[in-house]
Amino acid sequence: MNVIRPYSLTDGRTRPSRSDLSLAAQVVSVPAVEEPQVETELREILAMCVYPLPVAEVAARSALPLGVARILMSDLLDQGLLMVREAGPPNERPSLDTLRLVLERIREI
Repeated sequence: MNVIRPYSLTDGRTRPSRSDLSLAAQVVSVPAVEEPQVETELREILAMCVYPLPVAEVAARSALPLGVARILMSDLLDQGLLMVREAGPPNERPSLDTLRLVLERIREI
């Protein structure tokens, strides 16, 4: 097994170039006519994201540290090979009544 240090995958970068990669954001590969000429790790992320996946799920499935995975996904977004969409407005939360109902049901279990 060939071990690659995370900083070598990111060329020493510690932050993604984009700020729209929250853990819940969904990423999906952009269909391409021909296979893009990218590093193996990037190709694996693109293959994984044929269907929308949350950023956290991509990191978990790739077995890369979250920060590294976010930087790699950011690179793919910058190259136009990946698209991102937020899971929903951050202010959209369940009502207090819904939360109380969930709590009641949990207590019943």
